[in-house]
Amino acid sequence: MGALNRDVMLRMAGAVAMAAALSCPVLAAEPEEAQAPQAVESTDDDRPGLLKRTIHGFLSDGEPGGDGKGLHFGPLAPRFEVVSPGAGPAPMLHFWAPDLGSTGLDLHASGSYSIYKYQYYDAQFGLVPHQDARLPRLARGTNGLFTLDALQRTAAVSGFQIWASGRYRDYPREDFYGVGIDTPRDARSDYRLKDALYEGLVRYGRGRFSVMARAGVMQTSILSGDDPDLPDTLITNDEQTAPGLLRTPDFFMASGGLWLELRDQPENAHRGASLGIAVSRFDDRGGRAYQWTRFAVDAREYLPLGSDRHVLAFRQVASFDRPDDGAEVPFYMQTTLGGSLFLPGYGSFRFRDDKALWLVGEYRFEVHPKVELALLYDAGSVFPTLDAFEARDMRRSYGVGLRLKSPQKVKLRLDVWHSDESTQVRLKLGPSF
Repeated sequence: MGALNRDVMLRMAGAVAMAAALSCPVLAAEPEEAQAPQAVESTDDDRPGLLKRTIHGFLSDGEPGGDGKGLHFGPLAPRFEVVSPGAGPAPMLHFWAPDLGSTGLDLHASGSYSIYKYQYYDAQFGLVPHQDARLPRLARGTNGLFTLDALQRTAAVSGFQIWASGRYRDYPREDFYGVGIDTPRDARSDYRLKDALYEGLVRYGRGRFSVMARAGVMQTSILSGDDPDLPDTLITNDEQTAPGLLRTPDFFMASGGLWLELRDQPENAHRGASLGIAVSRFDDRGGRAYQWTRFAVDAREYLPLGSDRHVLAFRQVASFDRPDDGAEVPFYMQTTLGGSLFLPGYGSFRFRDDKALWLVGEYRFEVHPKVELALLYDAGSVFPTLDAFEARDMRRSYGVGLRLKSPQKVKLRLDVWHSDESTQVRLKLGPSF
């Protein structure tokens, strides 16, 4: 498709160039106070070491860099990010120009290219939701909940925003195990996902409540995967086992959602709750074979046990796709379980179907204000219809976690999950939920 032409999307990204490497930001030591009765001249030996200063900066609130804005070179902001599980960490270069010419309008563009040839490019223009001068928080992967992911990421932003957005993705190693909860592990294959999304978005947030509406056109192509160790999904599957494999229409999509934020610290919660609800509509622009409505819910609750050092945290996620009569949901658009987001004891994209349910509970214990231990347990399932859901079919996993925190944020977490299929080690930035 013309819209998927790589040169076109590179022009959309404009001046965005790839960053080859990043240096670790270091916070300057605060000046020492004069000591009585005689002032002492500061020397290099009086300053904390490089490692200590780096750790102190990382465990302070705000992005690395100490000012909450992160590393910037004028409008350019290099980062390392993971756009999809198969991509691995990759350099991402952002172009960020908030409040252009004091007009209030913002311009953001970014681009990434990983060693596994994963490509991501995007651009946003208008009143783009962000805090202070920090980079906008965007959803880039293929395993998040549509609209709820974007709502949660922007929940702390106040006011009215309206903006246009364009995005192009080329993900050459996306895993596919089949549709359903009983798919065998050795059925794993891979395919190449190329898509472009052009949309307009409107958002309003005030206090603890925010709403978002979005509409646009999505264009997708499914091609042979690049992983030499896996069979090709286009060879091992057909339209019966992978709906939408051979025909990938353009979609008109429209979505709306709300987010209620009642947590004490959304990124380091000890008490309270949050709730997100979204409804999305996807229409096949070339016919009626692939048309459906999606209902999604994300609820989170936090109960302190006597003090904020001991917390029980719970989360419930549900995504229900309802195809029109005689229509289907393409396999690459179905909600998936498995990976760092949902059902982390299993590999990425392990299970998928028209409907998905995931439940998780954590016991969190702060051994120090900056160090937290956690006991983890979750269960989840996918199913084609509500009548087909069986609690005994739910896949379960359990684990332990270690988190490093600032007063307001979980900065880094190391979780080890075990399921009946594998043991997964998850090292991630930010809170689990």
